[in-house]
Amino acid sequence: MTTKSNKIQYLDTLRTFATLGVIIIHITSALVNMTWNRNIGYWWIGNIVESAMRFAVPMFLLLSGATMLGKEYKLSEFYKRRLMRVLVPFLFWMIIYWIFRWTMLPPKQQPHEFYATLHWAVTLFLKEGISKHFWYIYMILCFYLLIPFVGKVLRKCNNTSVLFVLITWVLLAFALRKMPINMYGWAGDYGSKLLSYSLYFGYLVLGFYLNRISLPWGRMRLPAIVIFILTVAVSSVVTYLLSFDTHKLNMSIYSYLSVNTIVQTIALFICIKELKIDNKIVSWTQIKISNYSYGIYLVHIIVIGILFRQGIYWNFAHPIFSLPLLMVLVLVISFGIIWLLRKIPMGKYISG
Repeated sequence: MTTKSNKIQYLDTLRTFATLGVIIIHITSALVNMTWNRNIGYWWIGNIVESAMRFAVPMFLLLSGATMLGKEYKLSEFYKRRLMRVLVPFLFWMIIYWIFRWTMLPPKQQPHEFYATLHWAVTLFLKEGISKHFWYIYMILCFYLLIPFVGKVLRKCNNTSVLFVLITWVLLAFALRKMPINMYGWAGDYGSKLLSYSLYFGYLVLGFYLNRISLPWGRMRLPAIVIFILTVAVSSVVTYLLSFDTHKLNMSIYSYLSVNTIVQTIALFICIKELKIDNKIVSWTQIKISNYSYGIYLVHIIVIGILFRQGIYWNFAHPIFSLPLLMVLVLVISFGIIWLLRKIPMGKYISG
């Protein structure tokens, strides 16, 4: 297999891991919140699973940096492509989520008059961004405005300079770890939101750097696996100790900007970089999930919401069985919805 095909394969593999990670996080969060101080055995399962998936959103950002910051773009073509690929589907799904959130309201709370409905829709946007998982899309759209210009600067920097930027980023992320930020709503406090965005942009720079440098990735794989396992242990144990000490669930180390999460994301990248997968079924599956990852990200919260509404969530069986089964169910349904949308006329432009 050529270097190029290896590179494409590892990107698909990491994007697949990130997609599955996001689904698992949103399934498992209910388990972690509902079982603390009630069923500590179940809680530990959820805590360990959550701790193992912290890389998910950071990996999406890292992959954006790895694939975009190293290229020269004609601005008009870049923005047109991003507009069609990301913004147009997002606008479609914003409308779908407004409708979905309205249908989830108790009948007496559903607004019906035009101005009442408009007020409700605007309020939902200001408070939660319509759906909380949209915070990532708002952020990445802002990043797309900057990528051509930041990439131009980074390509002129040597690896030592980029590494210095990354070290500064990690130190800032640690120093500002307790800064309260509302990443979901748009009702104010834009200064802290923009500061948070700038910190998240560090993952793109990290992706650019890791994709640019040459290292003996194969020999580093085993140490990276050990480090990944250690980050899971650190996250789960620290979460327990902080929660036990304060008598309140404390998941601050779950933060995507915690040093532990940054290390976990790097470790997984090293594990997968230049990993060759020969199994045709596995390779085909990850290519499909990778190609549908944006659409799956957009729709999966609706799928989880409907399943939970029907009583299908983590407690239908022991979490060791229910969590992977739910993950597969949400993945298959989400994939199927996007696949069907792409089959209708013009559907490929709105599906994601």
